[in-house]
Formats: sequence, C-alpha cells, structure tokens
Amino acid sequence: MQSPKTKMMTKTLMVACAAAMTLLAGCGSNSTMTSMTGGSGTAAPMVVTVSDAPLGNILSARVTLASVSLSTGASGSTPVSALSSPVTVELSGLGAMQEPIEVSTIPSGTYTSVTLTVSAATVVYTNASGQVTTATATLSNPTITVPLSPSLVVNSNAEIQLQLAFNLAQSFSITGTTVTFTPAINTSGAQVGQENPGDRQVEVTGNVVSTSSSSIVVQSGDSGKQFTFTVNSTTQLPSGVMLSAIPTGAIVQVMGQTQTDGTILATSITVESTQSSAGSDQNGAKGIVLSVNSSGGTITSFTMLPREDFGTGMGNVTGSLTVNLSSATMYALPEDAVNAGLSSSSFGAADLFPGEAVMVSGGLSGTTNAPVIAATQIMLAAESIPGTLVATPTGTAPNYSFSMSISVPSFLTTYGKMVTLNATTSSATEYGNGLTESGFAALAASTSIEVHGYLLQTSPGTFQLYATKIAQVEAPETPEGGNSGGDN
Repeated sequence: MQSPKTKMMTKTLMVACAAAMTLLAGCGSNSTMTSMTGGSGTAAPMVVTVSDAPLGNILSARVTLASVSLSTGASGSTPVSALSSPVTVELSGLGAMQEPIEVSTIPSGTYTSVTLTVSAATVVYTNASGQVTTATATLSNPTITVPLSPSLVVNSNAEIQLQLAFNLAQSFSITGTTVTFTPAINTSGAQVGQENPGDRQVEVTGNVVSTSSSSIVVQSGDSGKQFTFTVNSTTQLPSGVMLSAIPTGAIVQVMGQTQTDGTILATSITVESTQSSAGSDQNGAKGIVLSVNSSGGTITSFTMLPREDFGTGMGNVTGSLTVNLSSATMYALPEDAVNAGLSSSSFGAADLFPGEAVMVSGGLSGTTNAPVIAATQIMLAAESIPGTLVATPTGTAPNYSFSMSISVPSFLTTYGKMVTLNATTSSATEYGNGLTESGFAALAASTSIEVHGYLLQTSPGTFQLYATKIAQVEAPETPEGGNSGGDN
C-alpha cells in the first residue's frame, strides 16, 4: 500500500490499566463494566481511550473498532478482549488528546502483543481540487498484531498505560476517488504514575447524564458511551458556575486526567450550551467551518462539517450543517483556551473563518439532509494540526514561539490559504508521546509534530495557534511476522 502524499501523522489508542475500582463504578449504562478473561490471578481496572493526529486534508474520519485484544503469547492461551463490543469513533478532531471509549477489567498477566481489528472506516476529505469528498474506505488487511516491547505486566497493584499509536499517513491511501485503510501502529507501555501529565489527559464532550457533589457523568457525543469524572477543589469551572447548577442534558466539555488510583479527575469543565430545558438533551455539533456567508460586511451564517453531534435531534443528521447567527447569539471560549492565554474578547462573529473548529448549540430545524441550527452559542473549539517545524522554537519555558509548515493538501491550505502557521505555548501546554517541555525547545527544523490547540484569525489572513498539547510524530512499527495478519 502506498501512503498519500502528506506528512506522516499518528493516531493513538491508549489502554490505561489502573489500580482502584472507583472509575469502574462510575461507568454509565452505555459503557458496561466487563470482566475480561484469559489471564491469571487477580484483575486490574482498565480504561481504553482513543486519539488521533489526522492527515492534513481529512475533515472527518469515523472508524469502527471491532475488537482490541491482548495476548500473553503462551501456548494455548486465549487473547484477552479490551472491548466489550464494537465502537465507532470520530478520530480527526482529537489529535493528541485521548477520548475514553471503554471501562473494564483485565486479568493479571504478562502481555506480549496487541491485536486490533477495524470493521469500517468512512472519511471526509478535500481532494486535489479542494472539493469536499466523502468515501467509504476499502479495508485492506484490517487486522493487525503488534508486539509489546517491553512486555506489559499487569497486576492488582499496577497502574498501566498501553499506547497504540496509528500512523494515518500509512493507514489511509487515497488514490483518485479510491480510499483504502490498513492499520499501522506503534506500541508502548508504562505505569500511569511514571507517564508525563500530557500522556494522561483525556477529553469528553457530550450531554450531562447526572452530577453529584463530587462527580459528573457525561455521555460522549462521539461514541455514545457514558463516563464518570471526579470533581474536587482543583477542578476549574466557568466563573460563577456551580457544578450543581449544570442541568441534565446540557452539553459540556470535560478535560480530565487519569489518576493512579483508577479514577479520572476533571481538570476543567466548560458548559457549551445555553438552552435552559433541563432534563432533555440539548442539540449541538462540533466540527470544521467550511464557508461563511456575509450581508453588509457582517457574517450572518456559516456551513460546517460536524465531527461530533449532541442531542437526540442530531442523531440522524448527515452531511454539512447550516448555522444561522443572530444578535442574540453568544460567543465563548472553553476553560482550557482561557488557560492558554486567550481573552474573552478575542472570539466573535467577525473571527469566524473557513478551516476553524467550533462548537455550536441551539434550536434544530430542517431535514436530516439539510439540517439548520439557530445558534444560541458559538464556542471556539480545539483542533489538531499536523506539520513540521520551520526552525527550533524560541523563547524561554514555558512560553515558546514557533512556526510550522502545514502539510499539503490540507483543509487549512485550501480554505485558509495558509502555508506556515505561527504558534505559542504557555504554562497550560502539555507534551505527549514521550515529548517533554525541554525536549520540545530543542527540536530541530523539519521535525514532524502534531499540535492540539485553538486557532484564531488575529487579522484578515493572519492566524495564531495557541497550543494546549504538542507531540512528536513517530514512524509505525513492523507488525509481527512482517504482515498485517492477526490471531484475534
């Protein structure tokens, strides 16, 4: 299989095995706790998360993971499943961030390989002419087995994180109108307590299922599964907002971090909808702006491609979404964007541009093929941008400045006419995939990186990226046996 003519990017599927059962108790009805079999001795909790650094021209990529299993390699042993059932996730909006997709348990044992099977992949991308194209990928050798080196040792006292990093430039092949998908991945494992904080970050955006004085349960707008986040005095909430005041059904973004005791701590919670009807799922979508429409120099509406949707009304929506603006539409920033240095006045209707990531909420009308939202709130959303460093970053920790060349073709080069992009880091920036703050400062020109952050148009044709997470891109490993066959 030949790779598309883009820079090499990665997708990460992480399995974090923790030492306490608290996280498992918080798993909702759509994410059933499953006791996996196949190992020996006691069991440890396990949370499965997925992330992705997309190809530059991919607007959306929905992939169904049919199975993920771990093997001890012992003669006659049965692989241990890491998924209770197949799950479909949208990957392109995550970047270096991870989204949980499963909570379960895994038997103690020494695991030497991981096998993953993909049963479906649908991609929306910009073709060579800049047109938005949707394709169902042909699955070429969809099952792959990769070694764990060193082996992953799981016991009741270990908090283990297993990371499977997919390289999308080698997973997707786009030739003309033909798209094929073959998994290509890296593997690594370590105790959660020994990982960089950035490698332990997770993010879920979805409707609130319930809250208590010390937790919030959210149903992901992506996978549809429910996850519990613990809340304490360090959790950041919008000014003046109490956890108990967030209504059931509201759309929220929860940034969290896996803990060594098996829980996921909410580091920040952002309310992303303004509707007041408590108890019912509020409608909204997160995705990429495709075009903007103006009247008299004022932007009145825009078209976007949803990557995630929220609320029961959005369940059957297909294709692009029209968003109508009015004088009552509010504009807001997530808590982590404020932490990254953005001011509340830096985002409004005039700052909307093609290629920007946004989260919208409001009243839904129209048909499934031509949906319309009358926006009550527009929130700037984080997006993941692949590229290569133009030069070694400048500045002093934690505030670095750097420029990155954007991969071509890319929806940013097509819609935003960008060739290079200026970016900054802050004390809120995390580093993942083994990269540290000092390691980033020493990276040389032409190094491939993925940056997750908030992109603003500071003036017409001038853009600034505020990085919340940065990871270095690595080449995928060779599957066991030199092919993509598995034993699952």
